[in-house]
Amino acid sequence: MNASRRSIPTLLRNRADRRSLLFVALFPALVAVQLATGVRWWLVLAAGGLSFIACIVNHNQQHCATFRSARLNRWFGVVLSFAIGQPASAIIPMHNRNHHVHNNQSEDLSRAANLRFRWSLANLLLYPFVTAARCAAAKEQHFREWREAEPELYRQLVLERWILYPSLAVALFFAPVPVLLALGVPYLIGQWGILAINFVQHDGCDPDSEYNHSRNFTGRWLNWWVLNNGFHTAHHRCPGLHWSRLPALHQHLAPHIDSRLEHPSITRTVVSHYLWPARRPAWKEEAWKETA
Repeated sequence: MNASRRSIPTLLRNRADRRSLLFVALFPALVAVQLATGVRWWLVLAAGGLSFIACIVNHNQQHCATFRSARLNRWFGVVLSFAIGQPASAIIPMHNRNHHVHNNQSEDLSRAANLRFRWSLANLLLYPFVTAARCAAAKEQHFREWREAEPELYRQLVLERWILYPSLAVALFFAPVPVLLALGVPYLIGQWGILAINFVQHDGCDPDSEYNHSRNFTGRWLNWWVLNNGFHTAHHRCPGLHWSRLPALHQHLAPHIDSRLEHPSITRTVVSHYLWPARRPAWKEEAWKETA
């Protein structure tokens, strides 16, 4: 038995991802409870939070594979697709190959400057919808190119699509309202949340700076839940670095980062930037100039 227990973590490239797997496993469990016993609003919100965390797990997976085995990573992509409501590999074109290359500059289709209303809260609330629509056509173009240029990645996308979408269609046919509430609403919360946090992490920052292109949230409690996603400068510095090692890299980079881009609390930052006094979050006015 001891040998069996020792063998389980070796499937993972990093033992810290046991937390990732736990978060992902909790999502279908919570959905199943609702479909079996009835939908409750607080469970819907909890499922939305888990779907958001699953989006972070998927983000990490696309940068640094969770399992040692390529086959396990392939099927983990299918599992993640059910937890986030879209094919897991679909984030690669706009995130890995656009956002990380251009990092909030004019070529970045998900740059914070996509919305520039004077009312900061409107920018935050609408950014995920506008950015998703803006990226949709470009993503499909990339998918078509994968068929010839990257057939393995294209097969992964097809696998995720052909398992996820028919399964959701069957579930909606037999129980449309419960499925929409127990799955559809959490999917919307998760997708909105992952784009919104990206907005907050770059809004008003300097896209031309080597270190000040991102806003960092350093609170230990937050980063336990979001798998160190708060250390955003470090992530952009080494996108392929496992999330468990980001705090150490952040400590190395911190002396070069403007202190106004270091925040212990994301809640306090969101309130002050977007609710009250809702001042522009730019610490450098030039960051709001048109870059296109």
